[in-house]
Amino acid sequence: MCCGATARCARRSVAEGPEADRESTGTSKTKTEAGDPIRTSVWHVAQSSVSLSPVPESIAEPRLSKAAPTLAGHLDRVRHRQCGVALRTGIAMAFVALLAWLAIEMPLDWLLALHVTVRAAILVCGLGGSAALAWQFGIRPWLNRPDDDHVALAIERALPQFRSRFIASVQLSREHDAPDPEGIREPVSRTLVDALLAETGGIAADAPFDDVVNTDALRRWVRVATAAALLAAALWFAAGRASWPLLQRALLMNVPVPRKTMIVAFTGARVIAIGDDLKIEATAAGVIPKSGRLIVESANGRRQEFSLDSTPEARVRFARTLQSVQEDFRYRIELGDNRTETAKVRVRHRPAIASVAYEQQWPAYTKLAPVRRQPGNLKLLAGSKLSVRLTATSPLRSATMRLTGAEPIKVIRSTPLVANDAGEWTGAVEIPAKDVTGVTFQLTDDEGVESRAMAMHRIEIVPDAPPTIRIVQPVRREELLTQKATLLLGFEAKDDFGVARVLLHYAVNWTEDASHKTVELDLGGEQPKVLARRFEWKIAHLTPPPAENDTIDFWLEARDANDVTGPGIAVMAEHWQARIVSDDEKRADLANRLNDTLQSLDAVRQSQQDLATKLGDLIHEKPAAPK
Repeated sequence: MCCGATARCARRSVAEGPEADRESTGTSKTKTEAGDPIRTSVWHVAQSSVSLSPVPESIAEPRLSKAAPTLAGHLDRVRHRQCGVALRTGIAMAFVALLAWLAIEMPLDWLLALHVTVRAAILVCGLGGSAALAWQFGIRPWLNRPDDDHVALAIERALPQFRSRFIASVQLSREHDAPDPEGIREPVSRTLVDALLAETGGIAADAPFDDVVNTDALRRWVRVATAAALLAAALWFAAGRASWPLLQRALLMNVPVPRKTMIVAFTGARVIAIGDDLKIEATAAGVIPKSGRLIVESANGRRQEFSLDSTPEARVRFARTLQSVQEDFRYRIELGDNRTETAKVRVRHRPAIASVAYEQQWPAYTKLAPVRRQPGNLKLLAGSKLSVRLTATSPLRSATMRLTGAEPIKVIRSTPLVANDAGEWTGAVEIPAKDVTGVTFQLTDDEGVESRAMAMHRIEIVPDAPPTIRIVQPVRREELLTQKATLLLGFEAKDDFGVARVLLHYAVNWTEDASHKTVELDLGGEQPKVLARRFEWKIAHLTPPPAENDTIDFWLEARDANDVTGPGIAVMAEHWQARIVSDDEKRADLANRLNDTLQSLDAVRQSQQDLATKLGDLIHEKPAAPK
């Protein structure tokens, strides 16, 4: 509206000419003096345009004066100064607020040892208030920069010599340059606008635009911030070594309140088992007192005080043992001019076993199904796995199964248990071949309380016995063989869980230090518990072939299928022998053996005949008369 009125007035004064302007001078001047600053500027422009020569319509109107970019530069300069002053003012206010927060919080913390929640609330208030001041009075005005009209009005208010020319120049130049495709706006004389811009530019050349922006508030807050910074520095150096810890605590770091006596560490909050002793300790630094105080408040409100004396080992360490704690309590320690935060001690029952079930998982080579075992009957084959399913009297954080030796405190092997969805803890441990005498458990509840003196179940380890083997054929331990003979070797082997391998060892002209050769007998992939087989041993296939008068020592070895703690091995202690002889010697040996057999048969026949004769005599003998 202001721009339209200015344009219409300017067009009217140009169209009516000098006489109309002189007739209306008094009226126009009266109206402008009545309070319309823009019309006043227009009136001055109209007055200045009276002396201008009329411009023919066929000649193009001159371009706008170069004063328009100059005025835009003044606008940008004032706008930049306004935003910069606002931003620096907001930062100064936020800085003062931060120092005020620290000046309040740090002394209070030093006097009262504020709890972390209180310090957090003060921190939120301090940082939040500082951020709010910086945003409201600094960042927000800097982001929301004023437009040209607001800056021009600020210039008009600060510099009255323009008499509304500056705002009129800004608006008229913008209206003239703006496109009007529909032809609604009335045309404005470029000569009139150019004259107004030229006059305004002349006034602006000597105008003190730096006076437009009021910097009194900025200077005031800068002085306040400087004074606050000097005061804060003085207090910082006056507090000495206490300043940095107090600042850390203001920023919610976990450091103790700085005192002459510093409590470097203390026991703090604990969760213990009911009936346990609790040793409360504190370590001091700086000025070390002779003793301190331990203040205990039980759950029912009863308050007790105990002396806290230094330990003989270290003068800076103070300790007190509370015997057989039965209930929850809170406590704090006072040493010199310092004291700790209140710590809480919670008392819980130790975790215990509610139920336990054992299962023996046999080694795979035994091919036996798992079997349940009672806690009082843990007689286990070496190499088996003992699996357990356990439930506790309270929720657990961890559980461990331990195999112990002859000394209960000596742990041979341990394995962690895993919790399932049913709340049970399961696991399995392999039973070694020796040294284990029992199984027990270590439980830790969800708050870290551990079990103690758990029941121990005795384990008896049954070793896997090695197999046995013997030769059943030949009967004699020494045989006579020819170089092309075949020895029929019969043997019998036994094992509790199956014979896996049978080896034939032999040596020609064997001595204690001589090596021997081994032949593995084919068992057809079977692993029977009782193995009775015959093996045709062809002497002619030996490498190298034995010569006459050579003696072959041979013996058998049996191995079971134990691949966990074994294998179990059985080796014949006695050797069988086969002596290589000629064919004639072999025939003579066979004849002698046949003769021996016939003689033994004749002896048997004779003994049978003697028995029959004696039996006939007994039958025919008359009985004796009674006395």
